[in-house]
Amino acid sequence: MAIKAQEQKHEKNAISSIIGIIDKRDLNCAAEIDRAKTDFKSKEVFYYIEPEGYLDINYKRHFPFLNELLKKKGIQFLASQEIEISSFWMETNNEKYSLITNCYYKASNELLNVKYGNNFIKKIEQTADSLYVVSRINDVFDYPNEVDAYCMIYPKAADFLDQKIQIKKDFFSNFKFPVGFIRLTDKRDFIAKTLFTINRDDKVSDIKINLEFENPQNQKFYNDIVNQLIHFIKNAKWKAAISSGVKVNSSFKINFYNEIM
Repeated sequence: MAIKAQEQKHEKNAISSIIGIIDKRDLNCAAEIDRAKTDFKSKEVFYYIEPEGYLDINYKRHFPFLNELLKKKGIQFLASQEIEISSFWMETNNEKYSLITNCYYKASNELLNVKYGNNFIKKIEQTADSLYVVSRINDVFDYPNEVDAYCMIYPKAADFLDQKIQIKKDFFSNFKFPVGFIRLTDKRDFIAKTLFTINRDDKVSDIKINLEFENPQNQKFYNDIVNQLIHFIKNAKWKAAISSGVKVNSSFKINFYNEIM
């Protein structure tokens, strides 16, 4: 009953605003929203708000292009100086209620969406990132860090996380140990560290292979195994990586090693 009563109090104090539902006891947030509406009449600003949690190292890569796109519309590009906290609470008179951070900056951004159309900010950020990718169209992007999340480059795999497992499985399904190769029973016979580029046309290039044998007596089979790896890599069905909706060249790393019997 106590929990239900608390929920009813939250619902009773909930009010709708341009940034969504807020608690009417959050006077600071309400004041910031009003101030943003007043300021918007004389200046338009898009505020970048640093989100909580892990951020990819490339998440700001499109900022220079975003700044230029906004400038063409007379919109400033600034960063919020306030930390974003999703679970921020105030407790008064034995009542606990949620506070919202970055209310001023969120309201400013939503006013841009109201004026320029639904999802304006999301769309202009997507355009800026695509422009960034196009500006580097001949470069080699790091996979998977610089391409779209869960981008598949090996269509035969069931899903993104299964790709390397499937690639190794397909290689060893046709792999043949050279005649005279000394096999081990308690260790992997070799590990081949490979790095190659999957190009925008789905073909591969710049294949680099570092092959290490557990038994040094197998070193004489180096070229044989490397040639089998090169043949597999060149003839496998690859699919160019996508970054911000654009096909790109990407560097791909994978280690090949036989499983212990």
